[in-house]
Amino acid sequence: MFGGGGGGGRRRGPGHQQQQQQQAQELFPKNSPSGIAPLGKAKFPDKRSKYLWMVVFYDNNSQDCVKAKSSIESFAEKVKGSFKVGAVNCRRGQADADFCKQQEGLDPQNLPAFGVVVDGQIHMHEQQGRNAPSMKELHDFAIEKTPFDLVQMINHPSILDQKMMEQSKKENKIGSILLLTDKFETSSKYASLAYQFREQFNFGESRGKTLTMAKHFQVKKYPMLVAFVQNQSGEFDTVKLEDVKSQDLGKWIDGLVSKYGSKPRSQRRRS
Repeated sequence: MFGGGGGGGRRRGPGHQQQQQQQAQELFPKNSPSGIAPLGKAKFPDKRSKYLWMVVFYDNNSQDCVKAKSSIESFAEKVKGSFKVGAVNCRRGQADADFCKQQEGLDPQNLPAFGVVVDGQIHMHEQQGRNAPSMKELHDFAIEKTPFDLVQMINHPSILDQKMMEQSKKENKIGSILLLTDKFETSSKYASLAYQFREQFNFGESRGKTLTMAKHFQVKKYPMLVAFVQNQSGEFDTVKLEDVKSQDLGKWIDGLVSKYGSKPRSQRRRS
């Protein structure tokens, strides 16, 4: 069903075919150096997932999947920090075979197939023929599904309170994160951070070296990150990160969560 040519010679029964399948090398094993995570029906990103995911559906016995392996590993390295990459073996067992068939637009006889998971919903990439998409096509598809709307445009200090501080209080979040940048477009990595910490922070961005914002925050070097976090009195402390490029931003924000608490203020007061 998943390909594999039949040659001449002795007739091979089901037992022989099953033995071949068992001997096929696992393309994306657990704890692989590539960082690609084994997924399946029992373990798959849902609405509670912290990260954006790109998922490859594959079959160890498919030569097309074998050929695509190195490109998929390169893709995983390229999108590190923006997407987690996982892999579902559609031959692992009946449950995973059925799971693959349930994905809209996925043809189990035409693997590998690819999908992006956002808020527990999987968006399948439309396959064109039997050829796997190029890594550029996959990257463009992933960017298309990235929730950039989680990042608000903040172009003047006068709207900071309304769009960031007041909104954080209203939604019982720890605070807000603001990026000041000389770029004119939101990066996928920043949008991914906004998704990753969507339960704890609101995210905003001031693009293109906006002069009023630069003066207000005394920007010396772009990019600069500013966090507004509620203290015990309900006021906001300002925490600046000026050397953005030398930091793991996910770890830096995790540090804020650890210091100021991961639960909303109203819940922390009750606990």
